[in-house]
Amino acid sequence: MTITITETDLAAMVRNIVEAVHPEQVILFGSLARGGATEESEIDLLIVEQEGFTGRSRWRELQTIRQAISNFRISKDILLYSRDEVARWRNSLNHVVGHALREGRSLYERP
Repeated sequence: MTITITETDLAAMVRNIVEAVHPEQVILFGSLARGGATEESEIDLLIVEQEGFTGRSRWRELQTIRQAISNFRISKDILLYSRDEVARWRNSLNHVVGHALREGRSLYERP
């Protein structure tokens, strides 16, 4: 059985994330992005922020994001990286960022 998450649901999640942390980009990847999600699947999101995490807590930022989308009752795997970190791992064949960029689809890009 496949999970049913609508584009409207995804758009609402992204809206909540954007309002909460103002990311540079939100990318959906994994089985849902590939069209092979099952009822055991989770939503895999790569969230890219402009600034690095020196002087601020990545964990707190993740907690803010999780709180913003907590009303969506599906398991979520959220990865949070800075723009510089994403650039560093973009072409890696072994890093999850490289996989997310190759197989994922952008749900939001800051204008």
